[in-house]
Amino acid sequence: MDIQWAVGAWEKGARNDRQDVETVQTVLTRAARLLGWPDVDPQGVDGSIARPPRKSGTVAAIKAFQVRSGLETSGVLAPGSDDWRRLVLAVETAPAPPGGDSFFPFAKPAVADWTHPPRSFGSRRSGGRRAHAGCDLYAPVGRLIHAVRDGVVIRDPYPFYAQTDALEIDHGDFVIRYGEIKPDCTLRKGEQVKAGQVIARVGLLVGVQVPSAMLHLEMYDGSGSGPLTAPESASARSAAGVPFLRRSDLIDPTPFLNEWRKRLAGS
Repeated sequence: MDIQWAVGAWEKGARNDRQDVETVQTVLTRAARLLGWPDVDPQGVDGSIARPPRKSGTVAAIKAFQVRSGLETSGVLAPGSDDWRRLVLAVETAPAPPGGDSFFPFAKPAVADWTHPPRSFGSRRSGGRRAHAGCDLYAPVGRLIHAVRDGVVIRDPYPFYAQTDALEIDHGDFVIRYGEIKPDCTLRKGEQVKAGQVIARVGLLVGVQVPSAMLHLEMYDGSGSGPLTAPESASARSAAGVPFLRRSDLIDPTPFLNEWRKRLAGS
């Protein structure tokens, strides 16, 4: 794992190549989760650094890591630097998160990546008035969806969007909403699931002018309470302040999916 150019505060000379920024954001997100350091969370993996940098969640996360590590708080990570080596080492040597084995939610790769618009977390929706609250994993209608970890169903399946349903499962250290599934899921609140177990099938969106078969996957850190869909006044927001219309403990699934794709369900 490496970067080619400096990432961070623009005024410190960071080049902020998109791929490098995505790499840094992914590692920071993993560090926040694995080490229990919420201030090191960049609040998304979007490959960009805001201008001015004081508005950048990624720059703030880099500085937080540098403070925790006793390093100069430059807000920049450069290739080959002690700062970057320490961050990567911290993630690589962190204990495995609770919840046992983890799987990608499909037994085959998704038809398209989930890291770029319109599929990615934080993509523009409704003309830019809201941000996309999950990652869309395109797949044929009916493809089997598997539980990413052991967990407990916390709500009966319910209507979600364009004649598809959603299923919510508490996986221990996070909650996932498996959205846009076929309305034939038989799981019910209180039932336990095992990692890799088939839980649902990819549904078909009816009456919409977009690609119409996918798993819409949302993640929450579990610190919130109440319905996952929330009004704008109580919503989690993107780094640019755009509401997701989701509960405040919403988190970006991208780095998790990037890791889980190394182990497809059923492998």
